[in-house]
Amino acid sequence: MMKKCSLYSLIWFFLLPNLAQASSYAPLADFSAVRQNAQCQMTLLSESFLKNWTPPANFFMVPAYPHARLVSAIPSGTANIKGKHYQTFPSAVMLSPDPPERIIEFYRTTLGLGWHQTEDRGLTYIYRMPQPINSGEALTRELMSRPGYTPHIAIDTDLRPCDQQLVPGAQTRITVVAAPR
Repeated sequence: MMKKCSLYSLIWFFLLPNLAQASSYAPLADFSAVRQNAQCQMTLLSESFLKNWTPPANFFMVPAYPHARLVSAIPSGTANIKGKHYQTFPSAVMLSPDPPERIIEFYRTTLGLGWHQTEDRGLTYIYRMPQPINSGEALTRELMSRPGYTPHIAIDTDLRPCDQQLVPGAQTRITVVAAPR
């Protein structure tokens, strides 16, 4: 009987964390590697955001990239930072060990018509608008002038050592800013 009980405990030990994340927009990154690293304070702040709110599965108009781990998410609302109120928009940040080209191809084939692609300042943007914008700089101005109104995905490779600890082998950051479904 003791062996049977231990076997069930072992199964639940491995299965329960996956069940808890099964309804999440994407599997959560493993924050245990950065908790003891004082240089990863911003990363730990992202973990605290996820403890307060994790987007549910199929929350965004944009699907999560299959080989990515969720490292941060913010719902729509208001944030109070140093006494100032800021409007927040639903967003999620994921890290993936896959190269950006593979991620871009996934989104180009998955999203369909109405989604366009451009580059600006080392970022690749895939965005939804009726017509493509003629430059990455113009798109950046549009995104900054009306934050949260243009659904988009920003893909970049400017990762930090803390990112590598969250998702070993991470090559690419994927930021999704999109309204809920």
